[in-house]
Amino acid sequence: MKQHTRKLLLRKYAVILLLSVLSLLYLYLGDWLFGYGLDNIGYIFNYLLYTASEKLSAAVLVLCMIVPDAVYWIRGTQPGRGAEK
Repeated sequence: MKQHTRKLLLRKYAVILLLSVLSLLYLYLGDWLFGYGLDNIGYIFNYLLYTASEKLSAAVLVLCMIVPDAVYWIRGTQPGRGAEK
């Protein structure tokens, strides 16, 4: 069961990473096509998480995604799905 759970978690984060890279490439392509230049994304990132509350909420959301998966990775099990049956 540990191998199966770990394989699913690796697949999940591989898909997240792939979609993140494709999203960034889409943003760069759009900026290049519309003439903003490739430096525009760096300019926008300065204003992405501007206030402390935005930074805190982003950190909490990332922790909510990573901490349960880290626990499942260490234990090698995931909670049962008996309620779906």
